[in-house]
Amino acid sequence: MAGDLLSPTSVLVFLYAVFVVSLTIRILLDNKAPEVSIAWLLAIYFLPYFGAGMYILSGINWKKHKIMKLLPEKTFETLLGPILKQQMDFLRDDWDSMDNDIAKSINLALKAGNSVITLNNQVKTYYEGRDFIEDLLTNLEEAKDSIHLEVYIYRSDELGRRIRDVLLRKAAEGVKVRLLFDGVGCFNKMSWKFKRELRQSGIETRYFLDPVNVLSGRLLNYRNHRKIIVIDGQTGYTGGMNIGVEYITGGKQFNSWRDTHIRLEGESAQLLQAVFLSDWYNSGGELIQDQRFFPEEGRRRGRSSQLPMQIVCSGPDSDWNSLRMMYANLIHNANHRIYIQSPYFVPEATVTNALTTAALSGVEVHVMMTGIPDKRVPFWVAHTYFEELLNAGVNIYLYQNGFFHSKTLCADGSIATIGSCNLDVRSFHLDYELNAFFYDINVAQQLEEKFYEDIPYCRKITRQDVKSMGMPKKLRNSLFRMIAPLL
Repeated sequence: MAGDLLSPTSVLVFLYAVFVVSLTIRILLDNKAPEVSIAWLLAIYFLPYFGAGMYILSGINWKKHKIMKLLPEKTFETLLGPILKQQMDFLRDDWDSMDNDIAKSINLALKAGNSVITLNNQVKTYYEGRDFIEDLLTNLEEAKDSIHLEVYIYRSDELGRRIRDVLLRKAAEGVKVRLLFDGVGCFNKMSWKFKRELRQSGIETRYFLDPVNVLSGRLLNYRNHRKIIVIDGQTGYTGGMNIGVEYITGGKQFNSWRDTHIRLEGESAQLLQAVFLSDWYNSGGELIQDQRFFPEEGRRRGRSSQLPMQIVCSGPDSDWNSLRMMYANLIHNANHRIYIQSPYFVPEATVTNALTTAALSGVEVHVMMTGIPDKRVPFWVAHTYFEELLNAGVNIYLYQNGFFHSKTLCADGSIATIGSCNLDVRSFHLDYELNAFFYDINVAQQLEEKFYEDIPYCRKITRQDVKSMGMPKKLRNSLFRMIAPLL
């Protein structure tokens, strides 16, 4: 009997049991949202070894154990002195006369993420990849000093090679070119030849949490989902588009691709620069605080127009969940109408409650997501939210004309956001994201108009659609929803 108790198998079972108990205590002490804690407990109890391994990779509360050495929120404090002074003047002079909802959003972004309000900005919005790429290539050709490019996905396809050739040429001319790729997002997307050509050129290339690196590979469930391009510290691009042919043609899987991206000039472009430099340092690059990358000429570019906006960042180790808070705040404060576009729709309780409360209060709530999925599990899980939202009066649309990748929110025709953040648990809790928030009627109304232009390409979900779904599909969707916080 004693021999059986001391057998290798018994010892391993005992050690694993102790390990599971330790993880249980840790999960409980983290005090995360109940649905997140329950999902992790179910995973480690009913998926032995695999569930525990997943928790080690992606469940640890990194607010207590920082992944990044320098968060963009901290960079804003040190590199943007002139803009910060202007913000204080703006808030002091205009606070009392400002719309209350706008004032609350500005204050929330400022306090939760050090997101300064900038005024001297110009914006151009893209809804198709072809227009975005044409302008980007033109701006890259015009670069004189620096090109900083950070994307989640960069493919070594026809488009990727075309942009690479421009970057190689500019680097040969003496322009400083830095490329930052997400390790997971770009995994198996670039050929070895493509990578070698970059390494052998004058271009500096780094990976954000490289999955093949022993030290960072354990964090592979955390992704840098931001899309940032800054040229000469004066022109910036951000939004939903990465670098790949599919963003123009739809690729092999889809017949078209609908997205939203923006070009920024003025002070906001220098905020994007600050975020890039933080992410570069966090990816093993040098700490860059040279004012060369924040030229006065860049700030002057937006002075011909007054466009109030903020750049808001968030990540798993941010002090506050800024983007989730901003989304919930805009939905709660809306008085008339809300328009949301997101390819994936796996909201947590905070956002779901905000949407149902708004709809029940008489606010028009419209949600549009992809109807042709690239990932089936999030698409299935999204359906489990439909019945509650429809009963509350939310309008739900599934886009059918190719893949839908736009990530926007517009409230009351006066506040709008465009960025990389999806309306799902991953974007709010696991990924490093960036959104631009605009306090401008023209930008907001443009997004509203585009939403209505998209509706003819959608199928509107009805209560009958939900009722007619077979029990096997409902059960499948509900089972996957249980692990939605882990997706």
